[in-house]
Amino acid sequence: MKTKTILFLFICSIWLVACNSNKETTKTIEIQKLINFEEVKPDTLQLISDAQDIKVIEKTFQKAREFGVVDNNIVPQYKIKLNDDEFYLWIDNTITGTIANVNNRNMFYNILATEEFKEAINYQEQK
Repeated sequence: MKTKTILFLFICSIWLVACNSNKETTKTIEIQKLINFEEVKPDTLQLISDAQDIKVIEKTFQKAREFGVVDNNIVPQYKIKLNDDEFYLWIDNTITGTIANVNNRNMFYNILATEEFKEAINYQEQK
């Protein structure tokens, strides 16, 4: 019985280590300004590699709240590549923003666009 318990704990430990090692670490986030849904503005690519900025952006996206399906033709300001996913971002001078996955651009999620988030993406208010 004692051997089975030790073996079970050993297998669980290995499984947990394997699960944690598969966790993807974001090294760089790509952000580009957009002309329309398919066309980026030339020379606007930002590569964000600062660990604190990446953490702020990831945390903001993780806390996004589903808004729902909206038929939207308003061009987003940004396209953000986060690991293997790409998102559109609509943002302004308010405290909220909206994101949608590029592969499902009609499903919207609200985000809290804090000053820290805006600084992390180098947002500059449009005039």
